[in-house]
Amino acid sequence: MDERTFVDAHGVEVFSRWWPVHEPAGVVLIAHGASEHSGRYERFARALNAAGYGAVAIDHRGHGRTGAAGGPGLMGAGGGHAVIDDLHELRGLIGAGAPLHLFGHSMGSLIGLAYLVEHSTGLTGGVLCGFPADVTDIGAMSPALQALADAGQRDDPAVGLLGSFNTPFEPARTPYDWLSRDPDEVDRYVADPLCGDDNSLTYGYLLDLFEVLGPPAGRLDAVACPVLVIAGDQDPSGAMGHHPTVLADSLKAAGVDVDLVLYSDARHELLNETNRDAVTADVVAWLRAHR
Repeated sequence: MDERTFVDAHGVEVFSRWWPVHEPAGVVLIAHGASEHSGRYERFARALNAAGYGAVAIDHRGHGRTGAAGGPGLMGAGGGHAVIDDLHELRGLIGAGAPLHLFGHSMGSLIGLAYLVEHSTGLTGGVLCGFPADVTDIGAMSPALQALADAGQRDDPAVGLLGSFNTPFEPARTPYDWLSRDPDEVDRYVADPLCGDDNSLTYGYLLDLFEVLGPPAGRLDAVACPVLVIAGDQDPSGAMGHHPTVLADSLKAAGVDVDLVLYSDARHELLNETNRDAVTADVVAWLRAHR
């Protein structure tokens, strides 16, 4: 695994991890979720390597080692569009040649959808995992977020944002049982200093992000590559499979070649779930079928 950085158009140093292979069958560009980082995709990347695929994962603005300088949960210069631009710049560093797929998890699937609307030409496919919003009303939170920003709370952590997600699993062992049925994976998340409550998104970060996500949701017909939507049917962030289903239906209605897989009893982090090997095998099979 290689660690690399680049300085984007706004002067922000963006960190990424690379898992290359010789003569790859393809490359997967990975966009992680909120309050986590690219290092958590090591196992998935190694599985992709074993299947002949290279992998490249970004640390988004306000996350991991990209967020180390500016502070966790802060968007920084360039606003929400910079998140999309950073991903596109990293894609450019990968270069042409092997087929390129995008994989986005949770917040990364929201970013991924916006990216596919803007930049899917030339991509071989996109995988959107754990989609956590209603694509038909994706800007619903914006007025409340704007009010908080106007009240001087733009840089305050978005406390309580995930507060209800654990409710279906109470009495729960940790506040993050909603992430996975595997207690070891939950414990790894809790123990990771770059994850969780100490790395919460700010209200301003969410506002900037949803300002960028809203318009693409109305232009799904611009997605020019096949899409795989995957989620657990016990993922509370996805309304127990409802949000990913609506996304897949909306993409299909827009003329996009889309597949949907909902995994029975699985929670939010499919790549860290008890059935993660089956999920990974399904993703690899889909990649091979879309070259």
